[in-house]
Amino acid sequence: MIVSIARASLYTYIYPYFFEKRVFKGLYYIPDKSEEEIVNSLIRQGAPLNSYDYIALRYLYSKPKKGWVRVDSFCSANEFLASLQKLEREKTRRVVFYSGDTLEIFFKTFCTQANLDKARLYRWYRYYSPYKEGGIVAGYYRLPYRLDARAAMAYMTQKSEDIFRKFALKYLGEYNPESFRRYLIIASIIQKETWRSEEMKNISAVIYNRLERGMKLQLDATLNYGKYSDKTVSAYRIRHDNSRYNTYRYYGLPPEILASVTEDALEAAFERSRKEYLYFVRDLFGRHLFSKTYSEHLAKITRLKVQRARLRQYRRINEGAKHQRVCETRTNKHISDGKKAQERRASKHRERGKREKGRKDSSS
Repeated sequence: MIVSIARASLYTYIYPYFFEKRVFKGLYYIPDKSEEEIVNSLIRQGAPLNSYDYIALRYLYSKPKKGWVRVDSFCSANEFLASLQKLEREKTRRVVFYSGDTLEIFFKTFCTQANLDKARLYRWYRYYSPYKEGGIVAGYYRLPYRLDARAAMAYMTQKSEDIFRKFALKYLGEYNPESFRRYLIIASIIQKETWRSEEMKNISAVIYNRLERGMKLQLDATLNYGKYSDKTVSAYRIRHDNSRYNTYRYYGLPPEILASVTEDALEAAFERSRKEYLYFVRDLFGRHLFSKTYSEHLAKITRLKVQRARLRQYRRINEGAKHQRVCETRTNKHISDGKKAQERRASKHRERGKREKGRKDSSS
């Protein structure tokens, strides 16, 4: 029995690990995690390893430093893991995924920066992420200068999944992408409504309070989906958009995540403020004013209309005064230039008279 087990272990694990040649080609990111998590991450990135190779990494070699490595060799798993510590780390640059941007907007810029194919980025994103949109958290990423689409998406989605898992374990007890998607939808609405962290929990409270009371959300942010992500929401769009994203027309949440979110927006989606707010409106400085009742909300809107009218009047007066000052400056400059020209002509006339008088004196 023991001999059979030993023989099976030899042929299924030990022999392939030390002697079976495999193709290790491409970019791999080594995270700063345990040996088991490092091996699982490498497998996810396409390295031909198996989930038990972490045992060798733990007991036969020192733990590799984090960073990007480029491998192009035909070797055994033993040789590959042994080389991870020695391989030179790739130089990296900072790539920014802005909050509230869709994948389309990010990929358009990223493809130009990294000289990548957008179709391949979409292909590998869908392969690694369970979300149609919003599967990459907004923020900074360190990526190598020479990059391929698979390595980029494997790294960015893995970091994002780690963040999603952290929030899910903290608030839900487990990470299930299907149930977590609802919180990502709420976080994306919050992100579209404001970039101010201090307002996010109040906006979250408005969303949850309206949902619990069976009210329509009636939020402009839900109409910033897909190709309309960076478009201003007009009254015409509100009246004529028949999609499920139009929360002025339909009850409940939109069907999909709107765009990328920050960790602050995610936290607000899970941990709203305990205020009974149902309405909010943006003031002249871009901040939001929150209300519990519709009458209070209307009063704030009226005050804002008066303030905007006064501001427009003040701008018109300022523009008129500015125009008058410009005209006066031009007039004064014209007068000054005329006086200077007159003085130059008089000076030339005097000089000419002196020269003529000098010639007459010399001839006499």
